[in-house]
Amino acid sequence: MAARFASAWQSAAIAILVVATPTPLIAAPNPDDHFSKTFSACMDAAGGSTLPMHDCMAAEYADWDKALNAVYQTRMASRDPVAKTQLRDEERAWLKRTKAKCEHAGDDNAGGSLQGIEIQSCYLDETILRTLDLRGRH
Repeated sequence: MAARFASAWQSAAIAILVVATPTPLIAAPNPDDHFSKTFSACMDAAGGSTLPMHDCMAAEYADWDKALNAVYQTRMASRDPVAKTQLRDEERAWLKRTKAKCEHAGDDNAGGSLQGIEIQSCYLDETILRTLDLRGRH
């Protein structure tokens, strides 16, 4: 009887551990891993000077925005009307969330030369992440 009790106790303990153990999460992509070599070289050449950094970010953002628009159009073309509406609404919500987030990204540097860099960086990162998200869908 003691063996049966111990076995039941062990089974219960294992069940609790299995349920209580968190499932491994897939790490979110890091936008920095997806910057172009041209952008990285441009930022290195900027040497921390904000004016050239703005130019580097603007060029990289333009490339990613173009990629985002292309993948969005591809996804829209392959969807039925209900799914198109859903994707359109999702995209509009993403745009609204991104604007709310990024317009305040530079608040810690308000009035300083880094405020614009922080805002641009936020928009670039969010655009990269959205592009990767849409690319991963079928």
